[in-house]
Amino acid sequence: MNDKNLFFRYFFYFLISFFLIILFLDFFKEKEFETSLKNYKQNTYKEYLNYYNTYMNNSELIYFNEFIKNKKTIKILKSNLDLASLKKEFYEELELSLSFYSILDLDELSIYNPKEELIFSLKDNLKDNFTSKVVQKVVLNKKEEVSFKILEKNIYILFSKPIFDEKLNFLGVVNIEFKLETLIKNMKKDNHIEYKEIISNDFNFENIIKISEQQKKELINNFGNKKEVSLIIEDRYTNIPVVFIPIFYSDFYKNSIYLMSYDLDKKNQIEKINSFYNKLLVILNLIAFFIIFIIYKMVNIKSQRDFINKKYENIFEQVDNYIIKVDLDLQGNVVFATKSFYKVSGYSQEEIIGKNINLLRHPDMSNMFFKNLWETLKIEGYWQGEIKNRDKFGNTYWIKSIIFPRYNLKNEIVGYSSIRTDITDTKQFEKINKLLKEDLSNKLNDIKVRDKNLVESAKVALMSKILDSLGHQWKVPISRIFFEILRLKNLKKDDISEKNLRDIEKNIESELKSLSDILNEIKYIFNPRKSENSNLLAVANESLSYLKNELEKHNIEVKLDIDKEIHINILFAELKNIIINILKNCIEQVDLNRVENVKICVSAIYENMNDNILIKIEDNIKSKNKKIILDEILSSEEKYFDTSIYLAKLLIEKNSGLFWCKNSEDETKYYIKLTKEIK
Repeated sequence: MNDKNLFFRYFFYFLISFFLIILFLDFFKEKEFETSLKNYKQNTYKEYLNYYNTYMNNSELIYFNEFIKNKKTIKILKSNLDLASLKKEFYEELELSLSFYSILDLDELSIYNPKEELIFSLKDNLKDNFTSKVVQKVVLNKKEEVSFKILEKNIYILFSKPIFDEKLNFLGVVNIEFKLETLIKNMKKDNHIEYKEIISNDFNFENIIKISEQQKKELINNFGNKKEVSLIIEDRYTNIPVVFIPIFYSDFYKNSIYLMSYDLDKKNQIEKINSFYNKLLVILNLIAFFIIFIIYKMVNIKSQRDFINKKYENIFEQVDNYIIKVDLDLQGNVVFATKSFYKVSGYSQEEIIGKNINLLRHPDMSNMFFKNLWETLKIEGYWQGEIKNRDKFGNTYWIKSIIFPRYNLKNEIVGYSSIRTDITDTKQFEKINKLLKEDLSNKLNDIKVRDKNLVESAKVALMSKILDSLGHQWKVPISRIFFEILRLKNLKKDDISEKNLRDIEKNIESELKSLSDILNEIKYIFNPRKSENSNLLAVANESLSYLKNELEKHNIEVKLDIDKEIHINILFAELKNIIINILKNCIEQVDLNRVENVKICVSAIYENMNDNILIKIEDNIKSKNKKIILDEILSSEEKYFDTSIYLAKLLIEKNSGLFWCKNSEDETKYYIKLTKEIK
């Protein structure tokens, strides 16, 4: 593996571990925050309840001492004095007690008669609308009410209690009020935590802590739903825990009173948790980095070692699999051979090792040839040339070989090595080339003798054009095969791989198939049969089967719209050749213009009821360049005699048919008119 890629891979692993550690620690930190805020909220509420219960108990104490135990206040309430006299009597009676009750944080004490008239007020306050509502409710229900009231932006806890005599006759209502601000100040005395009363629809504490607009929106939403709220606010790089606990709600004011609690101490519990996890994050990431770095170094060393071993193993394997090499001793006995040698010779390792190399000698190779070989080897130190051999099964094969001596440590010749190349295919090509030329010459002579009609100049010229076009197509695969052979010869040792050799083998097989198909086409073109009924649908299906790989490679979809009963007076092979060459032209245009999602439709109709069939092949290849090129090919036939579309046109003319084309930038339609089946 490349060192740079390995480094980036493990650096990527470190980044993943870094983010996983962050996510892992954030998860537990959030859990700790939630627990801490929960405890903080519970402690705040507990602290508040302690003071609230103290005020409630104080209200009970005042109520008991002055309106249950004190008979004189009951007597005053039962008297029929006017309001001014009642007020005077209460002042005289409660004066000493009220000075004591101020120690209990009493802020206001007011008394109302059953008619809801104010008969006494410690501060001489006038009765407000909220107090009237509360008094009215107590008078109506004869039950105690606890609520809060807002007066001049001050919040008061109001304990409103009914007053009864010893016979439980209702005498009036007493309101005992404590200032919420005083309760909160008392809470602050016992610890370092800060408290503040908040009105849900009129809160402003940004002079104490800063909150974001998003947090403010959440607060407003939660206050409207009377929910408890817990926040962690970062202020001057310090995490501040803030909780809002609803303690009162009033339908009259349509709002809630919240107790706000916050801790500005830089060593608060939330800050401690945050500091702990930040330190843990640094430590864990350093550990992760160290571990990944150690693993990276170990893997890097191992990969380099494996790479070197693999490199030499691959070299030996490639030589063994693809290089035909054989080592001989001084007597010509085989002492070593590669797998490729076994494959080409047909012998196994057990059958060839220790045997003389003459085992492969072909009878056609003379003794004089080998005598010259050994003399050249002794004089020049090596020999290079072509040898005809015979494998285990008696099959002939040709090799091109270079033979050179092998030496020991004392620089003494201990044997010879031979590196060989199988050139059987090249020899076969040469033979085919020769036979093909002879066959073409003989066929032309036969045509001239057997078919007198071909003496006509027009037909001879047409056949000549067909032969020229086929001849050029025949040269193309031979040239490509020769190129692949040269490529094989020029492969350096470092370039020899199974993939390269398979590519060469695959390309040669493909070109051999093309060559074979062209030879068959030539054979069928000069077929002596003058007429044949060919089923158009069968020809079209076989043509698509022939081009299946090419069509799939270019993602071309072909649709057939042909009646299965249509027969045409033309040789099967020639009609197949016509369709294949037109489709090949379409494939060439797809390749040339790099078009995708191509669809081709092949259809056929009776042009009239008597004579002809019209075959239409249309594509949806869109390209301005395609139109220009195809127009030029169709208008300059002689210049493009080697194209597939030109060969198709010649074969159509040979069968007395017509061919024309409608070509545009968006589509191309090819039309072929041929004679119907023979009656």
